Amino acid sequence: MTVPGLGWARSKGDRAERDGLRRGGWYRVVEDKGQAWVVLDVHHVEIRVPKDDVEMRQERPAAWSVVHAPYLVCPGCHARRFVSGQVKDHKCPDCGNSYKVDWADRA
Repeated sequence: MTVPGLGWARSKGDRAERDGLRRGGWYRVVEDKGQAWVVLDVHHVEIRVPKDDVEMRQERPAAWSVVHAPYLVCPGCHARRFVSGQVKDHKCPDCGNSYKVDWADRA
């Protein structure tokens, strides 16, 4: 059962990539019982990940994450895109949504 409002998490560098998380992608937290781990929804599969391996936040991200500039990760669908220059916003051709690019948010 999915409980709304538990927040979002992403890999700290490459620490959680071995668990199936992609660098820069934010995943919905579906379980956080105060243990040393959280359960994330990773493409409709629930994955248990150590909290020490992820960065957590309460709100869903609203901007593209920068992964090894100039690669971006869409906050809506997790698609990855190459961009030239430091654009201020970018429309995702996969999901069709436009988001700001947060150049300070480097995963």
